[in-house]
Amino acid sequence: MTQTILRGILAAALAIPILLVGAGCSTESQAPSPDKAQNGDPVKIGVSFGVGDASRWVSEQQYMENRAAELDVEIEVRLNKTDEPKTQTEDCIEMIDGGIDVLILTPRDVNNVQDILAYAKQHNVPVVDYARAITNEDVDLFVGYDSGRIGQTLGQYLTELVDEGDYIILSGDPGDYNAELLNEGALRYIDPIRSDINVILETSVPGWSPDAAKQLVYDAVSANGNSVDAILAPNDKIAGACREALDELGITDPVIITGMDAELDAAKRVVDGKQSVTVYMDLEELATTAVDEACHLARGEAVNANADFDNGTENGITANLITGKLVTKENLDKILIDSGYFTREDVYGE
Repeated sequence: MTQTILRGILAAALAIPILLVGAGCSTESQAPSPDKAQNGDPVKIGVSFGVGDASRWVSEQQYMENRAAELDVEIEVRLNKTDEPKTQTEDCIEMIDGGIDVLILTPRDVNNVQDILAYAKQHNVPVVDYARAITNEDVDLFVGYDSGRIGQTLGQYLTELVDEGDYIILSGDPGDYNAELLNEGALRYIDPIRSDINVILETSVPGWSPDAAKQLVYDAVSANGNSVDAILAPNDKIAGACREALDELGITDPVIITGMDAELDAAKRVVDGKQSVTVYMDLEELATTAVDEACHLARGEAVNANADFDNGTENGITANLITGKLVTKENLDKILIDSGYFTREDVYGE
């Protein structure tokens, strides 16, 4: 494939918008009317992150705390990475007992939140499902990214650059509905070319574990004679682990590797040609939106919604979905540095 063709494909891929599910509907959903925090009374927000080590969560905590300060509302954030010394469920129960008016929840396991939701409902505390979509349970609002569309964009980017050769297809934790949506979106472009590619590994990564991903990739590529052309990695931590595996195998030939989250290490890899693309998601916009809508729910006001999100319940859940942008070496400065997200020194060491 010539450089001219490659540049044309890349430009086409970058021009693809990441659209919202149900975008343009401009709907509002009437929030419940809780007993507390009515008539302008002070609002207290509880936030529970049941997450791993990705750097985004620390940033989102700060963005939420900053927004709460701007709105003059009280906020308590618990960043629970290990369920130790307290489980996420215990964190949530303690905050509800402590008098929060609304709970922003990023669940560790989207299929195992019944106890938290039941306790919140019992105490008339609305729940904003944040970043990870809870399945088969009713919540008051979902604030997150359109994972399906992002997956489609990554899948199209990957397949237009590599339409034959050896593929590795990784998806995130099997219990994370967003990981499923991302993977399904990517497969809409990968599945039609399966007869032209050789998939040497296709698997989920339990717990989004970079260590597990690294071993999986190392073993698969080694068994395939140290040959791989494209890797669908569902986030930047896993993309970095894939790169480490390739480096340890001594592979220097170009390998197209995707990622998501626009972490600093990923930005450096993109500049160095060790990762092909990441997705920048405006974490501040996401976190700020969650706090704004939590305040609306606490006061019994209408929330801002732009989609009905299918989470497996009969009617789906009301959602406010945020878009993302593909970041490559060609547009990294414009998206990540000109915006102030990173400094030039952060990325280039200058």
